[in-house]
Amino acid sequence: MTQHDEAVEKQREFLEMEKKAKAIVAIDTRFKDGLWYKQTVDYADGRSVTEYRDKRRATIEENRYGEDVE
Repeated sequence: MTQHDEAVEKQREFLEMEKKAKAIVAIDTRFKDGLWYKQTVDYADGRSVTEYRDKRRATIEENRYGEDVE
């Protein structure tokens, strides 16, 4: 039974860390002529997602700490 409790606690800690990593730290929205054209969202785990209003440009997802982004 102890092994089960340890596994549950380990999963609970993992989910808590994942929840913290997905927390939004900053949102930067750039405007031009009254419309937004670029929005960058920074997450607690170091991910940075840049979205453009012009859909011809792809959304860019990068990591500030040099680790691979999944």
